[in-house]
Amino acid sequence: MNEIWQREKQLRSHELYNGQLFSIDHCDARTIVGWISEYRYFLAQRREPSLHAALKIKPLAVTGILSCPDGVLFGRRSDRSEMDAGCWELVPSGGVDDTAVGSAGRVSIERSVLTELEEETGIGASELSAHSRAVALVEDPQSHVTDVGIMLATTSSAAQIRRRFAALEKREYSELEIVAPADVGAFRRARVDSLGAVSAALLDTLMQPGLRSGFLNNVFEGAILL
Repeated sequence: MNEIWQREKQLRSHELYNGQLFSIDHCDARTIVGWISEYRYFLAQRREPSLHAALKIKPLAVTGILSCPDGVLFGRRSDRSEMDAGCWELVPSGGVDDTAVGSAGRVSIERSVLTELEEETGIGASELSAHSRAVALVEDPQSHVTDVGIMLATTSSAAQIRRRFAALEKREYSELEIVAPADVGAFRRARVDSLGAVSAALLDTLMQPGLRSGFLNNVFEGAILL
């Protein structure tokens, strides 16, 4: 594992940071229980998938389904991204780390998604028009990452969002797209080969016929450290 980390540092030392992440031990429809691991172990597992049997790193992440008056927000990830480089995905998206840990070891999923929202779009929590709502859990079997899908809404227009995005000093996305609700299905089909697996699974779930307002009824409550 140390050899993998040292090799990666030589390849991209200016981009690599050994942060901490929340790894899932077990979960159900309402609660996730896990522990804090180091990013270097997850990276080693990605480079050598056979290491998963020993390391058992299953990162927890968040994906926001952000709606504004003009539609739903998508972003194309930078080609330098470790995860899904060059792919489109729902915005905001990102991993849950130790900064989300609160009292008694309870992890705030809401804090994580709001942090990602501001970092990736420039939109603050005060600009949201409704409380965030967790609606789904989606696991990527290849990366072992489990995302909590969270509904978000803002009154900011597409033009305002683009201006905020353009003003960011550091961008995780090369471009943004705001897709009208009626066109989300067509957007999904047109990018079948360039849409991230988690975002694709969330869209397929939320667009299922028969789900009230297109949303799941099960509500995820939170994550707790072992």
